[in-house]
Amino acid sequence: MCYIDVTVPMRKDMIHPPGVPPFEYEDVFSMEKGDGANVRKLTFGSHLGTHFDPPYHQVIDGKKGDDLPADYFIGSAKVFELMSGNDISLKDVESLDFEPGDIILFKTPNSRWMLQNELPEEYVTVEMEAARYLVDHGIHAIGIDFPTLDKLGSGDPVHKVFLNAGIPIIEGIYLGETEPGSYQMVALFMSITENDGSPMRVLLKKESESK
Repeated sequence: MCYIDVTVPMRKDMIHPPGVPPFEYEDVFSMEKGDGANVRKLTFGSHLGTHFDPPYHQVIDGKKGDDLPADYFIGSAKVFELMSGNDISLKDVESLDFEPGDIILFKTPNSRWMLQNELPEEYVTVEMEAARYLVDHGIHAIGIDFPTLDKLGSGDPVHKVFLNAGIPIIEGIYLGETEPGSYQMVALFMSITENDGSPMRVLLKKESESK
């Protein structure tokens, strides 16, 4: 089927923003210890790894994840490669070829960090004016190859631009081996009541291979 999996595997010691509980597990039943099955207890924050932020994540009366249809993240996506290492600016997004309703995914130098164990001090984020431009031009969702699209400790003003407009955010994808271009995206999030966000599995398929 030629799908590209851009999901970061959940594992111990994976990078995560300060305050977000890390991924941990413990064996509840273990066949190595003579039990009849293997069962683990998993614990992790809802915004760990490859995950999505619904509006409710930072908008008190915003839509929760369980208010979104299950197929919300199935559709046309465009991967744009911006490798200068600078934050994504208004000038950058004004030059992009996308249409209203597209899911926009940014491939940046951040991807090299997604499989590491420590957060870097410097990483690419989205500037405020760029965020407003994307909102004004009707994107369906935005994604980036880092656990956050704001500077840590900034109060997340760029998050609020998207989430106040009802546009969910996908964070923590790995695009290091993904070419820029048009894709069909299939991504599903966990079905959780009162959902402020959750891990998700994100698959991409080149448009030319989808026809």
